[in-house]
Amino acid sequence: RARRPGRRLLSISDSYNAKQLWDKGFKGEHIKVAIFDTGIDAKHRSFKHIEDRSNWTDEDTLEDRLGHGTFVAGVVAGKHPDCHGFAEEAEIHTFRVFTQRQMSFTSWFLDAFNYAIQTRMNILNLSIGGPDYRDQPFIDKVWEMSANNIIVVSAIGNDGPLWGTLNNPADQPDVIGVGGIDYKFNLAAFSSRGMTTWELPAGYGRVKPDIVA
Repeated sequence: RARRPGRRLLSISDSYNAKQLWDKGFKGEHIKVAIFDTGIDAKHRSFKHIEDRSNWTDEDTLEDRLGHGTFVAGVVAGKHPDCHGFAEEAEIHTFRVFTQRQMSFTSWFLDAFNYAIQTRMNILNLSIGGPDYRDQPFIDKVWEMSANNIIVVSAIGNDGPLWGTLNNPADQPDVIGVGGIDYKFNLAAFSSRGMTTWELPAGYGRVKPDIVA
Protein backbone atom coordinates (compact mmCIF):
# COMPACT_ATOMS: atom_id res chain seq x y z
CA ARG A 1 0.00 0.00 0.00
CA ALA A 2 1.34 3.41 -0.95
CA ARG A 3 2.32 5.71 1.88
CA ARG A 4 1.39 9.34 2.13
CA PRO A 5 4.28 11.75 1.59
CA GLY A 6 6.03 12.67 4.80
CA ARG A 7 4.42 9.93 6.88
CA ARG A 8 6.58 7.53 8.85
CA LEU A 9 5.60 4.31 10.55
CA LEU A 10 6.04 4.35 14.33
CA SER A 11 8.01 1.30 15.44
CA ILE A 12 7.78 -0.24 18.89
CA SER A 13 11.25 1.06 19.78
CA ASP A 14 10.08 4.59 18.92
CA SER A 15 7.05 4.14 21.16
CA TYR A 16 9.30 3.42 24.13
CA ASN A 17 11.89 6.12 23.34
CA ALA A 18 14.67 3.57 22.90
CA LYS A 19 16.78 6.22 21.16
CA GLN A 20 17.51 7.76 24.56
CA LEU A 21 19.35 4.57 25.51
CA TRP A 22 21.02 4.23 22.11
CA ASP A 23 22.40 7.77 22.43
CA LYS A 24 24.02 6.69 25.71
CA GLY A 25 25.67 3.73 24.02
CA PHE A 26 23.27 0.99 25.10
CA LYS A 27 22.64 -0.96 21.90
CA GLY A 28 23.10 -4.53 23.14
CA GLU A 29 26.74 -4.92 22.17
CA HIS A 30 28.30 -8.16 23.50
CA ILE A 31 24.96 -9.29 24.99
CA LYS A 32 24.01 -12.87 24.08
CA VAL A 33 20.23 -13.22 23.72
CA ALA A 34 18.67 -16.67 23.45
CA ILE A 35 15.38 -16.77 21.51
CA PHE A 36 13.41 -19.95 22.29
CA ASP A 37 10.86 -20.13 19.51
CA THR A 38 10.31 -21.39 15.95
CA GLY A 39 13.79 -20.52 14.69
CA ILE A 40 14.84 -17.60 12.49
CA ASP A 41 15.13 -16.73 8.83
CA ALA A 42 18.93 -16.73 8.48
CA LYS A 43 18.79 -14.78 5.20
CA HIS A 44 16.66 -12.00 6.62
CA ARG A 45 18.38 -8.66 6.00
CA SER A 46 17.12 -7.03 9.19
CA PHE A 47 19.69 -8.59 11.52
CA LYS A 48 23.33 -7.74 12.16
CA HIS A 49 24.40 -10.55 14.45
CA ILE A 50 22.78 -13.98 14.07
CA GLU A 51 25.52 -15.84 15.92
CA ASP A 52 24.06 -19.31 16.30
CA ARG A 53 21.04 -21.37 15.25
CA SER A 54 20.19 -24.70 16.87
CA ASN A 55 17.31 -27.12 16.41
CA TRP A 56 15.95 -29.21 19.31
CA THR A 57 12.85 -30.64 17.62
CA ASP A 58 12.33 -33.86 15.68
CA GLU A 59 12.28 -31.94 12.38
CA ASP A 60 15.48 -31.88 10.36
CA THR A 61 15.62 -28.15 9.70
CA LEU A 62 16.81 -24.88 11.20
CA GLU A 63 14.41 -22.75 9.18
CA ASP A 64 11.59 -20.70 10.63
CA ARG A 65 8.60 -21.84 8.61
CA LEU A 66 6.07 -19.98 10.76
CA GLY A 67 7.77 -16.61 11.14
CA HIS A 68 7.11 -16.18 14.85
CA GLY A 69 10.70 -16.67 15.95
CA THR A 70 11.93 -14.24 13.30
CA PHE A 71 9.37 -11.68 14.49
CA VAL A 72 10.45 -12.03 18.13
CA ALA A 73 14.12 -11.71 17.17
CA GLY A 74 13.19 -8.58 15.22
CA VAL A 75 11.67 -6.98 18.32
CA VAL A 76 14.93 -7.69 20.14
CA ALA A 77 17.52 -6.81 17.51
CA GLY A 78 15.99 -5.88 14.17
CA LYS A 79 17.68 -3.07 12.24
CA HIS A 80 15.08 -2.26 9.59
CA PRO A 81 14.51 1.53 9.71
CA ASP A 82 10.72 1.15 9.57
CA CYS A 83 10.54 -1.43 12.35
CA HIS A 84 13.59 -1.08 14.52
CA GLY A 85 14.29 -3.50 17.37
CA PHE A 86 15.52 -2.41 20.79
CA ALA A 87 19.13 -3.59 20.62
CA GLU A 88 20.45 -4.08 17.09
CA GLU A 89 23.96 -4.93 18.28
CA ALA A 90 22.81 -7.83 20.46
CA GLU A 91 24.02 -11.31 19.53
CA ILE A 92 21.06 -13.46 18.52
CA HIS A 93 21.15 -17.18 19.37
CA THR A 94 18.03 -19.01 18.23
CA PHE A 95 16.84 -22.23 19.79
CA ARG A 96 14.22 -23.93 17.60
CA VAL A 97 12.01 -25.68 20.15
CA PHE A 98 8.73 -25.61 18.21
CA THR A 99 7.90 -27.52 15.04
CA GLN A 100 6.05 -26.04 12.09
CA ARG A 101 2.96 -27.66 13.62
CA GLN A 102 3.58 -25.54 16.74
CA MET A 103 4.34 -28.60 18.87
CA SER A 104 6.98 -28.97 21.56
CA PHE A 105 7.93 -31.19 24.49
CA THR A 106 9.49 -30.59 27.89
CA SER A 107 12.46 -32.79 26.96
CA TRP A 108 13.30 -30.52 24.02
CA PHE A 109 13.27 -27.49 26.30
CA LEU A 110 15.44 -29.19 28.92
CA ASP A 111 18.11 -30.04 26.35
CA ALA A 112 17.99 -26.52 24.95
CA PHE A 113 18.14 -24.97 28.43
CA ASN A 114 21.26 -26.99 29.19
CA TYR A 115 22.87 -25.71 26.00
CA ALA A 116 21.96 -22.14 26.94
CA ILE A 117 23.69 -22.59 30.29
CA GLN A 118 26.73 -24.21 28.68
CA THR A 119 27.11 -21.42 26.10
CA ARG A 120 26.66 -18.72 28.77
CA MET A 121 23.65 -16.82 27.48
CA ASN A 122 22.99 -13.47 29.16
CA ILE A 123 19.26 -13.18 28.47
CA LEU A 124 16.75 -15.87 27.53
CA ASN A 125 13.41 -14.98 25.94
CA LEU A 126 10.39 -17.28 26.10
CA SER A 127 7.33 -16.11 24.17
CA ILE A 128 5.46 -19.10 25.53
CA GLY A 129 3.59 -20.12 28.62
CA GLY A 130 1.04 -22.51 30.00
CA PRO A 131 -0.87 -23.61 33.09
CA ASP A 132 1.37 -26.60 33.88
CA TYR A 133 3.18 -25.17 36.89
CA ARG A 134 3.71 -28.72 38.21
CA ASP A 135 6.10 -29.67 35.43
CA GLN A 136 8.87 -29.97 38.01
CA PRO A 137 11.82 -30.74 35.68
CA PHE A 138 10.97 -27.67 33.61
CA ILE A 139 10.52 -25.46 36.68
CA ASP A 140 13.77 -26.64 38.26
CA LYS A 141 15.70 -25.96 35.06
CA VAL A 142 14.35 -22.41 34.90
CA TRP A 143 15.58 -21.85 38.44
CA GLU A 144 18.93 -23.37 37.47
CA MET A 145 19.28 -20.87 34.66
CA SER A 146 18.69 -18.01 37.08
CA ALA A 147 21.33 -19.52 39.36
CA ASN A 148 23.71 -19.37 36.38
CA ASN A 149 23.11 -15.62 35.94
CA ILE A 150 20.80 -15.92 32.93
CA ILE A 151 18.01 -13.35 32.95
CA VAL A 152 14.84 -15.21 31.96
CA VAL A 153 12.06 -13.16 30.34
CA SER A 154 8.72 -14.81 29.58
CA ALA A 155 5.26 -13.87 28.35
CA ILE A 156 2.71 -13.73 31.18
CA GLY A 157 -0.08 -15.23 29.04
CA ASN A 158 -3.16 -14.18 27.07
CA ASP A 159 -5.82 -15.48 29.46
CA GLY A 160 -7.07 -12.19 30.91
CA PRO A 161 -8.95 -10.24 32.03
CA LEU A 162 -9.64 -12.54 34.97
CA TRP A 163 -7.38 -12.42 38.03
CA GLY A 164 -5.30 -15.51 38.77
CA THR A 165 -4.51 -16.38 35.14
CA LEU A 166 -0.69 -16.25 35.23
CA ASN A 167 1.15 -18.64 32.92
CA ASN A 168 4.27 -20.61 33.77
CA PRO A 169 7.20 -19.91 33.76
CA ALA A 170 6.39 -16.18 33.92
CA ASP A 171 4.70 -16.78 37.28
CA GLN A 172 7.99 -17.87 38.87
CA PRO A 173 9.52 -15.23 41.18
CA ASP A 174 12.90 -15.20 39.41
CA VAL A 175 11.41 -14.79 35.90
CA ILE A 176 10.50 -11.39 34.45
CA GLY A 177 6.86 -11.80 33.45
CA VAL A 178 5.80 -9.53 30.58
CA GLY A 179 2.19 -8.48 30.09
CA GLY A 180 0.53 -6.78 27.14
CA ILE A 181 -0.83 -3.26 26.72
CA ASP A 182 -3.28 -1.65 24.34
CA TYR A 183 -2.72 1.38 22.13
CA LYS A 184 -3.57 3.67 25.04
CA PHE A 185 -0.81 2.06 27.13
CA ASN A 186 -3.30 0.43 29.50
CA LEU A 187 -3.07 -3.22 30.51
CA ALA A 188 -4.66 -5.12 27.63
CA ALA A 189 -7.86 -7.02 28.38
CA PHE A 190 -6.33 -10.27 27.09
CA SER A 191 -3.22 -10.01 29.27
CA SER A 192 -3.00 -12.49 32.15
CA ARG A 193 -2.64 -11.12 35.68
CA GLY A 194 -2.62 -12.21 39.31
CA MET A 195 -0.38 -13.09 42.21
CA THR A 196 2.34 -15.69 42.43
CA THR A 197 1.45 -18.77 44.51
CA TRP A 198 4.90 -20.20 45.14
CA GLU A 199 5.11 -18.41 48.49
CA LEU A 200 1.85 -19.82 49.85
CA PRO A 201 0.91 -20.83 52.52
CA ALA A 202 3.98 -19.37 54.24
CA GLY A 203 3.36 -15.87 52.88
CA TYR A 204 1.63 -13.70 50.31
CA GLY A 205 2.34 -13.85 46.61
CA ARG A 206 3.67 -11.10 44.37
CA VAL A 207 1.54 -9.24 41.82
CA LYS A 208 2.43 -9.94 38.21
CA PRO A 209 3.09 -9.05 35.39
CA ASP A 210 6.40 -7.47 36.37
CA ILE A 211 6.47 -5.23 33.30
CA VAL A 212 4.17 -4.55 30.35
CA ALA A 213 4.90 -3.76 26.74
